[in-house]
Amino acid sequence: MRKKFVLTFIIWLICFAAQQTHATITAQLDRDRITEGETVRLVIEASGQVSAMPDTRPLDQDFEVTGTMSGSRVNIINGNMDSRTTWTISLIPKRSGELTIPSLKVNNDYTPVLTIQVNETSAGTEPDADTPIFLETEVDKTDPYVQGMVRYTQRVFFAVNLTQGSLSEPEHENVLVQKLGEDREFQTTRHGKTYYVIEREFVIFPQTSGSLVIPGPVLNAQIPENTHRQDPFFDRFFTSNRPIRLRGEAITLDVRPRPKQNRSPYWLPAESIELLETWQPEDTTITFGDPITRNITIKALGVTGEQLPELKFSDPEGFKLYPDRTQSSTKNLSQTIQGEKILRLAYMPAQPGKHTLPAFTLHWWDTTTDSEQTATLPARTIEVQPATDQQQYTPAPALDTPKADNTPPQTARHENIFNLDDNKKNGIDTPSAFNHSGWFWTTLLFAALWLLTLGHQWRRRHHPPKSIEDDSTSRLESKNARAARKRFLYACQVNDAQKARHHLLQWAAAHWPQSPPRGLEELATRLNDPTVSKALTTLDRVLYQDYKENWNGPQLAGLLTEFSQLNHNRNKNKNKGTLPELYS
Repeated sequence: MRKKFVLTFIIWLICFAAQQTHATITAQLDRDRITEGETVRLVIEASGQVSAMPDTRPLDQDFEVTGTMSGSRVNIINGNMDSRTTWTISLIPKRSGELTIPSLKVNNDYTPVLTIQVNETSAGTEPDADTPIFLETEVDKTDPYVQGMVRYTQRVFFAVNLTQGSLSEPEHENVLVQKLGEDREFQTTRHGKTYYVIEREFVIFPQTSGSLVIPGPVLNAQIPENTHRQDPFFDRFFTSNRPIRLRGEAITLDVRPRPKQNRSPYWLPAESIELLETWQPEDTTITFGDPITRNITIKALGVTGEQLPELKFSDPEGFKLYPDRTQSSTKNLSQTIQGEKILRLAYMPAQPGKHTLPAFTLHWWDTTTDSEQTATLPARTIEVQPATDQQQYTPAPALDTPKADNTPPQTARHENIFNLDDNKKNGIDTPSAFNHSGWFWTTLLFAALWLLTLGHQWRRRHHPPKSIEDDSTSRLESKNARAARKRFLYACQVNDAQKARHHLLQWAAAHWPQSPPRGLEELATRLNDPTVSKALTTLDRVLYQDYKENWNGPQLAGLLTEFSQLNHNRNKNKNKGTLPELYS
């Protein structure tokens, strides 16, 4: 009995293998007529259990394969076994017209050849009442200037449920694209049929002139499949979707080059320009040593913040200019964008007096009126008054400066040493000598005094007394200088760069009352020390920039103190008539 069962099973396997060897292949389309952009399903069925997949490469010429599913089933009816393998291939046609689905190989068998009619849809034309979904694209102008703004709009109209939808954005290698706001959703009616609409807006900026084609957007989505079944239960709970792919209309732009009559060093096509400014302080009168800051804001419709030009500035007369790093931004407005750029200009007075800061001018091209325009901020006259401490300084007399009289220098120094009281102490009776002697004693006396004067002058020149040096130092270190030096050192200790600069220049003015340095740059040149010059440059930089560096105030105080002491020692043997250096 067991042997009979085994024999029967072997015979069944042989028959089953024979069925696989001689499997029959069928193929059919779920629809024989579709519209361009829609999908069609190719169903291939083979008898028996087939593990191999169909070779779909012949389909690539006219179709795009979006997915392949496979399945198998086995039926036993009245003892007869029937097994089948099914493949479902989703296709999107690449063109319209009558297309051929070629024969596909499955193992050693081939599917039959099929044909399908693909109707053309003209994007941008009015759809008929039977169209369930379509696309629209439009621009506000087709002849923009290079780098000028173009508003680009996409709309998806659908009268069926959309699932897993995606819509491509406009793109081109010579175009900058920026999305405007969020998607808008609303309803509209076309040919008496209600559609839901999803609208997207972009702004695009062509970067080259000439003809430029923006490819149409591509919509990939799934919509419910019409199975034409009469069973409402299955239609409600077991509905299936089919993928679709639609392409919108391409847009051709005729991009104009920059006009020849525009001669500004930069190109700025915009819809409008607005200039704003603030001053700190707002007064037109400032004190020498105090900076004045000008904040300029540029607002431009129809351009991004990055498109606004980088402007160059030079030092105006009477001021040293320190431009800060610019800040650019872009704002999305209703149906347009607004670019903004903020300029911060710090002016440091170089000398007292009345000076005019120049007007600010921005050249731009009005794309609305197609004409060149100029936006201007007016000039501003600033009166720079001398610093209060500087006005109180009085020139200290030079060490070797004679008194203001008509006596020659040699005679003046002679009188400082020779007087009658000293002669009486030395036993010389001058009146008696002049009365009882002739020219001989007079000549001898003047010769002796002349020799004494020469000796005294030589001694003073080569061996200056310590008391004289200390006296000259105390005269140079005036009360105002000591106070300014103290305030400078304290500002350095607390890292207050603004006050450190102000008090340092006050200190310098006390020591150069006749020609005070007009800024840190001139002070660094006068000190002529590379290390100190670098430290002063760092101080100047951190004062007039919006972003602050970690400034080391004690280091600057130490450098100036060490250099001043070194400079003071170096100048001990110099001529007393030279200008004194800044020292501690």
